[in-house]
Amino acid sequence: MQINISVHNKIYTDADDLIEDYIPFIVKVISSITHRYVSIENDEEFSIGLSSFYEAICKYDAHKGDFLPFAQLVIRSRLLNYLNSEKKHAILDSLDTEQAINIEQLKVEYLETTLDGVDLVAEEVQVLTTVLQDFKFDLVSLCTEAPKHEKTRTNAIDISEKVSKDQPLVDLMYLKKRLPITRISLKYNITQKILKGSKKFIITVIIIFDKNLRNLKLWIRK
Repeated sequence: MQINISVHNKIYTDADDLIEDYIPFIVKVISSITHRYVSIENDEEFSIGLSSFYEAICKYDAHKGDFLPFAQLVIRSRLLNYLNSEKKHAILDSLDTEQAINIEQLKVEYLETTLDGVDLVAEEVQVLTTVLQDFKFDLVSLCTEAPKHEKTRTNAIDISEKVSKDQPLVDLMYLKKRLPITRISLKYNITQKILKGSKKFIITVIIIFDKNLRNLKLWIRK
């Protein structure tokens, strides 16, 4: 199948080439869920992961973010459905459970306001969760440390939106895996105290804007 997908600065025009290069990625995603060795020849889980990766290739939209986080989302979703149907969900660790709870909470809370439906909310939460792993925190810790006062929250969102449009700052954030507090403070005349007080929330909102997670934009504004 002819495609046009960029992964790590390499343009793939043939689906088979992309699949062949990223079989180790597929195996790694499956192993992270099953917590065991994956046999390419014999495991049903690998067959599901492979077909899910192909499904991700077919459904991928470059305007909604990078390919690999999306592919990981599709593989996880299909594999978890399979494991649950086979009564194997006991292998899931506590983090998987916490993430599932957060997704379900978002589904219920924002069902009436989502642009694309509840399934895309779950997909966007998973994409966000994957990116946040690089910054060494998750949605659970974010919920406890997000700004509580409406004015502080609104101010943090406004700061995040400005920074998300400043590509050098965004690139630096991804490179350093932290918020470039000093540079943001100097460029936008914002005190470091304000930035430090909401840094996890600001990082999260920058990612939401940068990855164009449209339904989650509604969530942060709610």
